[in-house]
Amino acid sequence: MASRTSHAPPPTDEPEAKKAKYAAVEPSEPPAAKPSVVLNPADCDIDFNIEGVGLQGSSLYEQGFAYCWSGARANVGITGGKYCFSCKIVSEPPVDMEDTPFDQQHVCRLGISRGDDNVGNLGESEHSFGFGGTGKYSHGGRFSDYGERYGVGDIITCAVDLETKPMASISFSKNGKLLGAKHFNAGLSGLGVVDSPAGKLQWESALFPHVLLKNVVVQLHFSFEDGLLPEEGFKPWASALVDGNGITGPTFANMQDCEVMMMVGLPASGKTTWAENWVKEHPEKRYVLLGTNLALDRMKCNYLIRPSFLLTKLDSQQVPGLLRKQNYGERFDRLMDCATGIFNTLLSRASKTPRNFVIDQTNVYKSARKRKLKPFVNYRKIAVVIFPKAEDLRLRSDKRLREMGKEVPAEAVNEMLGNQLNLMILSIFCILTCSLPVTANYALPLSKDMPRTDEYFDQAICSRT
Repeated sequence: MASRTSHAPPPTDEPEAKKAKYAAVEPSEPPAAKPSVVLNPADCDIDFNIEGVGLQGSSLYEQGFAYCWSGARANVGITGGKYCFSCKIVSEPPVDMEDTPFDQQHVCRLGISRGDDNVGNLGESEHSFGFGGTGKYSHGGRFSDYGERYGVGDIITCAVDLETKPMASISFSKNGKLLGAKHFNAGLSGLGVVDSPAGKLQWESALFPHVLLKNVVVQLHFSFEDGLLPEEGFKPWASALVDGNGITGPTFANMQDCEVMMMVGLPASGKTTWAENWVKEHPEKRYVLLGTNLALDRMKCNYLIRPSFLLTKLDSQQVPGLLRKQNYGERFDRLMDCATGIFNTLLSRASKTPRNFVIDQTNVYKSARKRKLKPFVNYRKIAVVIFPKAEDLRLRSDKRLREMGKEVPAEAVNEMLGNQLNLMILSIFCILTCSLPVTANYALPLSKDMPRTDEYFDQAICSRT
């Protein structure tokens, strides 16, 4: 009979306390080691899900999200060498998109982008390159036929050569079949990645693996251990760290280090312009803009494919172009309802995500501000109140009328201007008296350390546009 080892379970008739003692020393399975290169939760869209050990990605697809693209980058970029990674199309969640051709309902776009590029614009900027499941290669918003279509079960490998000078190259293969290389300038006069001085934020000048999804689940491979089969002459992407060619992407330590800025101002006051400029001026913060405009932009569709309820007719514009095509009435209302639903979901997810955010809406009602900010318990909260000049506000309102084709009644414009003036007067009154000014409909946001305030803001600032 084999002798009993120290790892054997105790007899069932032993006292419970003794059983607990044995259980405490019972060895457990060691946790699986996390890969060195994974999808970066600090560098992805809010509706992008990163699962498993950080190698599986998917996007939300319920309701309006079925029409949205969602992107993510890996946490390691390169500034030199020859490296590759691959992506397997795992599945296509069922979606209700009767107004969209079936082959456009589930699409993956794979490629690379510079670390400071918009994560939702793979292949649509001068700093990114993508290969989509529709058989299109894209760069700088220009799409061309390339390779062939791909879908569930296929493995697409992306290989990047930064050693061939002066022109670098990117190539793709499908299930081991080479599809051809595309060349680009990665040097100082091009992308500024190779032989270029490093910026203050090093990840701004490195090329990162990037995936952009619409109703698709994918699995990434960056090393042999992940299941990567490298292209001949190329190393696994994870090797770049050991070789000294790897740059780590942005990270966030905890929510206490993050902030949420809330824009406050009347329509056409210049809130979005202020917010976009602020984001550009503070790249280290990696702000995410949240608003219905963002939701409209996320529902972009290429090649004339988009939900029929969004447009009165097909054209070559993206969905945001709807606002400039005089498409009002029932279809516009449905579009805005859809965008509002997307915004509310993104806001809820944002409050649980350690990132920096800017909420870009009017937010003139105190009740709305408190409702939106309540979940952001651990964030630093800043109100940004925008006060344009009356003439500028009138000009912007006229511009909106020309571009959107929607007639704004004169009394509504006058009320807008009147309320804007009230807010300006109230802000001065607040500064001089430290009192809490309130109008019938509008209330100026105050920081939580001011007398008689019941709002959550750590800071409230005013700006003229």
